[in-house]
Amino acid sequence: MFKSLYSGVSGLSANLTNLDVIGNNIANSNTVGFKSGRVTFNEMLTQTMKSASRPVSGGLGGTNAQQIGLGTSVGSIDTNFNQGNFQTTGKKTDLAIQGPGFFVLSDGSSRVYTRAGVFGLDSENQLVNPTTGMHVQGLMADSSGNIIAGPLGDIFIDPALVVPAQPSTTVQLMGNLDSASDAKGTVKESPSFLVAAAGTDLLSTLSAPSSGSLGLGTGDTVSINGRAGGVDFTAASVTVTEGMTYQQLITAVNASLAADTQNVTLSIAADGSLTAANAGASAIDGLSLTVENGGSLFSFSGTIAAAASGSSGPALSYADETDLLVNLYNAEGTSLGINVTAGAVDLSIGGDVGGTGVAPRTLTVDGTTTVAQLMAEIQYALGVNSNPVEINGEGQVVVRGEVGMDSAIGTISVGQVGAANATLIDAFDFTTTQAAEDQKTFSMATTVYDSLGGQHTVSFEFEKVPGQNEWMWDATMEGGETILAGGDGRMRFSESGAISSFTFNDGGSGLQFQPQATGVEGASNVTLSIDYGDVNALNGLTQFEGTGTLKSIADGYGTGTLVDFNIDQSGMITGVFSNDTSQAIAQIALATFSNADGLTREANNTYRRSGNSGEAIEVFAGDGNGISLVNGALETSNVDLAREFTNLVVAQRAFQANSRVITTADQVMQELVNLVR
Repeated sequence: MFKSLYSGVSGLSANLTNLDVIGNNIANSNTVGFKSGRVTFNEMLTQTMKSASRPVSGGLGGTNAQQIGLGTSVGSIDTNFNQGNFQTTGKKTDLAIQGPGFFVLSDGSSRVYTRAGVFGLDSENQLVNPTTGMHVQGLMADSSGNIIAGPLGDIFIDPALVVPAQPSTTVQLMGNLDSASDAKGTVKESPSFLVAAAGTDLLSTLSAPSSGSLGLGTGDTVSINGRAGGVDFTAASVTVTEGMTYQQLITAVNASLAADTQNVTLSIAADGSLTAANAGASAIDGLSLTVENGGSLFSFSGTIAAAASGSSGPALSYADETDLLVNLYNAEGTSLGINVTAGAVDLSIGGDVGGTGVAPRTLTVDGTTTVAQLMAEIQYALGVNSNPVEINGEGQVVVRGEVGMDSAIGTISVGQVGAANATLIDAFDFTTTQAAEDQKTFSMATTVYDSLGGQHTVSFEFEKVPGQNEWMWDATMEGGETILAGGDGRMRFSESGAISSFTFNDGGSGLQFQPQATGVEGASNVTLSIDYGDVNALNGLTQFEGTGTLKSIADGYGTGTLVDFNIDQSGMITGVFSNDTSQAIAQIALATFSNADGLTREANNTYRRSGNSGEAIEVFAGDGNGISLVNGALETSNVDLAREFTNLVVAQRAFQANSRVITTADQVMQELVNLVR
């Protein structure tokens, strides 16, 4: 009877413990890094009412033991170390552990372990837990940023930390140097000049006064039209062949007329027109040469009587240097109007060079003055020495000035002295086809550092050797530095635009300078190697036509002071310094245990090593152990409220059931007492 009472009491006690654990879980559902607990139960000792018996051979079989349990007890209270979720905070000293392990905290005499990475700096710039003041443990780095192996210690973020200067050793040159950077001279072209066509002129060059080019080309068909005695010509057409001249066309036309038994012959007159001689007995009307789909080429007006001649309009062709000035026409076929029948006339030739007007020159023109003589006077007037003034295949006078802006040709004027000859003036209205340019130079600059952290600016200037794939380079410095060696040199590029050589004029292999004035103590001399890229490659300096961005980058840096720090996934605390460098300051340590369930819980979400947890194994995140740190985040509690509420209901029901066992046993005992009455 009393056994049931004691069993119910043990059930009440055990489930009260379970309720305590569940309540603690629910209370810490928002506690950073909290790990939930659970309770397991064991059956208490049993009372044996009858022992088991074994079977008897040839007799009775075996019987089972008869036992009564004496209730339950708490078997274990375990910690659930499953991973919690992450909550971002944005605070760089907040850390969460992904994977197993614990942060190591110390109060100076003993260590505890925690999953709650709520850290910050105290007034002495020690990395601590701000709730308890316990110091985060790790390893500090030396002055070069190397983590020093040894026992774990407090982490100190020294605000006065300084990174010493690192002198520069290499300057890298990159970018494109314009292959078309040679100095250029002005190029000007006049409109075309025309003269009366000759038999040797190509058909493609012929034009007519006021109507422009005749437009004859290879494959065009020239038709022969006319009537003799009222009967239309039936002469075969002539096809223009490549390179056909004026005379060859007329010869072919005459052959076609002869084949048609027409007694008319065409010839080329001195003014470029055609003369038609009618040797027949009948008058000829409407004689013309036309091009299919192109209109009339040559027309003979009126009737050409028998034994008489007729003329067409003149044909013009491009002038050359041997033609006489008095015979020139402008591009529209209008005569320049240089009339020397009453005597020679003077032409005034002028212009401006480099923004300054030149002294005019005078050319006296008579019936023998040629285009070549005029071009020579233009050359003398403009001071052009390197390139003669020429006339091209299209009858345009081409002037090529000296290179550079100081020799830039602005205007060119040709006019008749004492006469208002507008046609002549307009005929020499030159058009600029290439503007003058000075030799282009390119430059780049970079900052280098000496052994004391002093900054120095090195400028590189590049100038192309005219007409070659070679450049001259020169290095200069802005301050009181003295270049000791390697201050200038040359470099060449291949036809593919890749650099093929880079040399120093003094035969050295680098640029060396003294950082301060001679006789003044200071930093040691700086020697820089020039990295221009790989030979025959396009990864450094190149030479292509067109501009590009030139830049130079030097290594080294000046002295830097600590301005900030960051913590990465391995727990490495890296300082950010004022000289744009970074360097390791310390690394946060972690600890793992062979039996984390054996750790002893303590206040403030910490654990302490116990006899069953094993020794702490000091590790660092990211060493191939599956552990990493998440910066700016905290690990939340791994309590599952839904599960805890379910467990709460189960524990409550179990408690109620055990209390009912006690009340039932009490009622039975009361009935026994009543039997005595």
